[in-house]
Amino acid sequence: MTVRLLNGFVMALICVCLLTACTTLRNVKHQSIEGTRIGYASLGQGPATIVLEAGLGDGMASWDGIMDELSEITRVFAYSRPGYFPSSATDRLRTPQQVVDDLRHLLKRTGHRPPYLLVGHSLGGLYVLNFVERYPDEVAGVVLVDGRHPMTTQACLERGLSGCNMPHLMQALLPSHALEEYQAAQSTRMPVTMGDKPLAVISRAPDRGMTSAAWRALWSEMQEDLSELSGRSRRLIAEHGGHYVHKDEPERVIEAVNWVFSNWRADVGSVSDPMVGVSN
Repeated sequence: MTVRLLNGFVMALICVCLLTACTTLRNVKHQSIEGTRIGYASLGQGPATIVLEAGLGDGMASWDGIMDELSEITRVFAYSRPGYFPSSATDRLRTPQQVVDDLRHLLKRTGHRPPYLLVGHSLGGLYVLNFVERYPDEVAGVVLVDGRHPMTTQACLERGLSGCNMPHLMQALLPSHALEEYQAAQSTRMPVTMGDKPLAVISRAPDRGMTSAAWRALWSEMQEDLSELSGRSRRLIAEHGGHYVHKDEPERVIEAVNWVFSNWRADVGSVSDPMVGVSN
């Protein structure tokens, strides 16, 4: 691994520490789930709930600065997974399945009934895809914000690229909950098709954060592959944004959420309650 790439991981760790240290989100509340205190925030009203799932190392503070604009579209919900501020730690497994179960339980306990418009950043994209695969009837649509393809590590190794896995030093510096999430994600498989649910895939600018042309090509192919999960998808590429597109170019995320929400609204048409008959 090159010094440049290692430095990139170190800088990422510093950013993680800064992002998870605090949050300026308004109306932060807490709910106990299986003995774990979970922090969350909810804004706005509407027929669907936008659910924000942060990436590895990030809590709800990752969405600072975009919640208000999203709440103008419909109701929006952000939370911190166990271990990330302001949530407490847990001894439950940090597999994608457990993360989804915890999130679904939290949404129902806090009065956020489906349909859900799921927005996943980076590793959070894996959790979003797991949710839509297991509970498709509860999902209005999906937005992936530079989401990590489940097969990225395998494809990287097959091509003989460097930097396929997080360095051991970096792993040793991660808090236990983040390390468990990272390790569990390595065995995540590609989900089945999303059918015709609206899907927006937002990708970073090609020249941002990639160490080589080979990595840029791999990431682009993985992003395109994600967009093929649905028969109704849209691909958006940030002009200047890096991995945190929602911070560098929040308008891209607003555009994508609006597109997915509009398509869902067109689907349900004049139906007064699109979730009638869906079990809780």
